[in-house]
Amino acid sequence: MQAIQNLIGDFLASLKSKRVVSGILMVLMMAAYQYFNLADYGITEDQVSSMCLTVVALIVGDSLRPINPAKLEDDS
Repeated sequence: MQAIQNLIGDFLASLKSKRVVSGILMVLMMAAYQYFNLADYGITEDQVSSMCLTVVALIVGDSLRPINPAKLEDDS
């Protein structure tokens, strides 16, 4: 039972990460383009793709350390 509580606590702590929030926003942006037809507002598919690729590059570049900052202290 303690292991499940630790897992849930770790998951909730990871949700506060800027990388996780960025990934969620990227998925929402892709869904918004697909379902709300953002082309009517002047946003093209290439612009959405560029924004998503930029976010992916930032997430991958920043993934050299754990998403949960508490894990940095455990590694030392």
